[in-house]
Amino acid sequence: MYPLKFHPFLKFYPYGGTRFVDVLEKDGVPRHVDVAETWEVADHGEEQSAVANGPLAGRTLGSLLEEFGAGLVGEEIHARYGSYFPLLIKFLDCDKRLPAHLHPSDEDAARIGLTDRGKTEAWYIVRADPGAMAFSGAKLGLAPHDFEAAIRERNPYAGVMNHIQTTTGDTYFVPAGRPHALDAGNLAFEVQQNSDAGFAWEWAGFVEAGVITAQEAAQHPALAVQCALYETGIQEATMPVTIEEGPLKRTFCCACKYFVLENLRALEPIQFQDAAPRFNTLSIINGAATIRGGGEEVFARRGDSLLIPAGLPIEIVPQSGTNAGEVEILRCYVPDLQRDVVQVLADRNFSPRAIAGLGSYGAGNDLLPLLGLRSDTFLLTEAAQAQAIQAAGGSRDETT
Repeated sequence: MYPLKFHPFLKFYPYGGTRFVDVLEKDGVPRHVDVAETWEVADHGEEQSAVANGPLAGRTLGSLLEEFGAGLVGEEIHARYGSYFPLLIKFLDCDKRLPAHLHPSDEDAARIGLTDRGKTEAWYIVRADPGAMAFSGAKLGLAPHDFEAAIRERNPYAGVMNHIQTTTGDTYFVPAGRPHALDAGNLAFEVQQNSDAGFAWEWAGFVEAGVITAQEAAQHPALAVQCALYETGIQEATMPVTIEEGPLKRTFCCACKYFVLENLRALEPIQFQDAAPRFNTLSIINGAATIRGGGEEVFARRGDSLLIPAGLPIEIVPQSGTNAGEVEILRCYVPDLQRDVVQVLADRNFSPRAIAGLGSYGAGNDLLPLLGLRSDTFLLTEAAQAQAIQAAGGSRDETT
């Protein structure tokens, strides 16, 4: 095995634009057609990314998993997930507002009878235009009847969710059940469970574009109300922590039981080998690098994604002439949270609260019980909620 670079699978949803060409300068993306998503590392039914380099060029990720199994993803991951590839890696060009939606949990997906699993995800904002915004998290004090009323009164965004400003480099964790929608002006990277399950209560042109039928769309609002997380946190962005390992600056951006998202920066060549028996994905968001391993060498630049097979040692050589030679990479992997996050950061004297900040707030924070912290550590208290509502004039609708 060797570092696998992929051709992305393109999605032409109504909210897309031309940032994949204009900003990321991605190959294989049409220049005069709006593209909403590039699925970079994907094994989701017929939606497959294909290898672009080396002897395996042209092979789909699904066919490689079928042939190599644990040799590709690692014994640890294969024992946990079998033939299901656990992650889906993508870029999103939000030239227009996304639908107002949320995703079911694994339990909700099974209860409803979906063919897909649940979906927890995280966004890393690669570039936010001036004034760019997002919707994330239930509004202060939101309850199911408020949710239903907002849909009925055609106030599907500000009537349900917090409206927040996005910033380049921020990470937003979106556990299953959290209402959300990226607004126009965001170029984002997303790591998620390998699933396309979701329920929208405002489809923003998707029905008209033929992406979903009107009958299906009509069923979604009730399902969204059932599956929603009704909780409000002290902030929507995660609280990243950074450590240095020689020439490598390693920032933990987000962590949950399904994935960890890290930002890696290096000016000098680095040797990389995951100590755990699992695959990694690497997506370059700034600069360029040559990656060597398994007898192969591949050049990757901004917008390219690779899969590093389990156990493969590689060398990452930043290329000069781009950002003074610095390369910036988003790394994703399936964790053992105690071993890979809690222990690593505790050994470097980060406090339990600082570590837990990688998991955002509420029911989706898988780090809190490992750290012995209360489940409401990052939730607004009832007193704080009452104070915020009073400061806003007593109306939930004004606390956006």
